[in-house]
Amino acid sequence: MKHRIIIEYLYRDAANYKLYEQAEIDNPNNLSLQEFEKWFRTQLIDDLYFVPHDFGLIKPQFSVYNPKLDHEWCELIELRLKKIAR
Repeated sequence: MKHRIIIEYLYRDAANYKLYEQAEIDNPNNLSLQEFEKWFRTQLIDDLYFVPHDFGLIKPQFSVYNPKLDHEWCELIELRLKKIAR
């Protein structure tokens, strides 16, 4: 059975306001969740953060953005598999 990967992540701005995001991505090699998570975690910054654009994902953003205070990093919350019915 084919699976897609669901990535849940969080953006915190300089004032510690938070925006939650969830993205569903293809899993062309049909990796298990453990295989994908093992690889994805090697890509993290400080074992927790990543730049969504590096993975083709959007970065949640508030309407007011201050590049001197805010950043591009998001916090990984959870990875899940979603079964695709065939």
